[in-house]
Amino acid sequence: MKFYALFLFGMASVGLAQAADDEGIQWLVNYDGKAVPDGAWTAVGKPQASLEKDGLRLADDATGFGHYRQGWKAGPEDEIIVEATVKTGAITGASKNKPATSLWPWRDGAPVMVQVSDGRHQDGLVLFPAQATSFTDRFIPMDTTNRFHTYRLVIRGTDMSMWVDGVQKVTGQNAFWKKADSPEPFIQFGSSAKVPAGEAWWASVKLGVRKVTAPLPKDPVKITVSEPWAIPREDVRQTRPYLYDMGQGLLLMSVAQGPDALYEPYGLLKSTDAGKTWTPIPGLDKLDTTPLPVLRRPDGSILAASRWTWLQPDGSLLAKTVHLDVTASKFTMMDSKIVLPKLYANEDKNDQTICERHIWNDDDGGATMVIWTRKRVPRADGRRDTERWSHLVKTTDNGLTWNYVSTIGPGGEPAAVRLSPTEMTAVIRGDRDSQMKQMFSRDAGKTWSKPIAMEEGKVLPDLVLMSNGVLACSYGRPASCIMFSLDGGKTWPSHHVVSDRVSFNYTSIREISPGRLLYVHDAPRMNALYIDVETVN
Repeated sequence: MKFYALFLFGMASVGLAQAADDEGIQWLVNYDGKAVPDGAWTAVGKPQASLEKDGLRLADDATGFGHYRQGWKAGPEDEIIVEATVKTGAITGASKNKPATSLWPWRDGAPVMVQVSDGRHQDGLVLFPAQATSFTDRFIPMDTTNRFHTYRLVIRGTDMSMWVDGVQKVTGQNAFWKKADSPEPFIQFGSSAKVPAGEAWWASVKLGVRKVTAPLPKDPVKITVSEPWAIPREDVRQTRPYLYDMGQGLLLMSVAQGPDALYEPYGLLKSTDAGKTWTPIPGLDKLDTTPLPVLRRPDGSILAASRWTWLQPDGSLLAKTVHLDVTASKFTMMDSKIVLPKLYANEDKNDQTICERHIWNDDDGGATMVIWTRKRVPRADGRRDTERWSHLVKTTDNGLTWNYVSTIGPGGEPAAVRLSPTEMTAVIRGDRDSQMKQMFSRDAGKTWSKPIAMEEGKVLPDLVLMSNGVLACSYGRPASCIMFSLDGGKTWPSHHVVSDRVSFNYTSIREISPGRLLYVHDAPRMNALYIDVETVN
């Protein structure tokens, strides 16, 4: 009886909170799921619609798409509220009959979506069985198939917060960013996808407006983005860039040159004109032993480590260390080893330890490097699962041996940055969902906080602490993005989409002069641009 009373009290509390949130809303569009949309609604494509006891079922079987669209009148100062109560079914994506988790690599639409435009910008809600997302880079891991959930978008200017069942899940600064396709405001729901397929049951879709009651927070960072330029290569396709500033006017970049597979070849390129043109370093091109992380040492030489590692018959882990001269014109390559605890060490041919891009000099003359491991581990049912973990390793013999320091957290593709002699933060691609994870260290990387799930996602984050104190983080997929923090990564109040073109959407950044970032990404082909960054009082 006590539990029942608490349940009723909780439901009443949610109802009161929802009523308070609804105060002042003028609902302009209100579909209740009891009939096939008609009247003010226009069918776009060929919606496969049927009325069932749970609401309107809309299906996309990949033979064509279909959704319902209605125009509405937007005011320049209005706050927009979009609400949908919906249950998702099965959804497939780029691979037929395989569950989809994001819009990548297709940006043509989504099989279960609500999209809204105010005539200036547009974005919305996309549903997959295991998560709810925006159309670009905000992710909410959840089960969207277990029951009907009520999703709400609150749009103020270019900000779009996201709510599920009355609980805010995403702050959404600049999430309503994309320039509108048409000057006519609209709302639409159903499928806009030409490739993926899926189904959902719609109980209601609503759009309302109300006057903004508080000023929109100003972006504390102003950026100026240059025109992009291509980084061409005729003899091989290059993707997934990893940038390094060696100082003395020298930039290096490691790039993938294969099919996104273990032991694919990489190339090491160099630039002496601030990233405008790049040339491969002879002997370090189209090889699986090409280094990925590179570091200018105090004596002026350059230390580098191979991306890939090789398990030896005696159980040791072989890597390749490269020593380059001051201008990265000459080099020597030698065998090295990485020593990890048994929990993370490679034990069969399917395990892999990967050297990542972040590496730095230590005060004691050594160097610390970020790596991550992929290891198959047994499950209780006898099958094996792949676990990914990110770590720090350290050398005191100029790269001949790398010894374990600490584990940053679960997941691969880590980025780590030193904020002070003792403070660090790291952002990791994540392990089981699209959200990136962030960790902090207060003891120079010896121990790390528990992972904090970020609302942003998804692949290969890069971190740079700029000379003006701004912490920059680039990341990608399904777009190429960047965000900024003014408090060492505790908050990220400034977000920008650099490009929503599609490829691997791997990104890399380095500050090449005070306040100027070089931003390189591979969508649709390898290209670069400058981003000038300044804080706004």
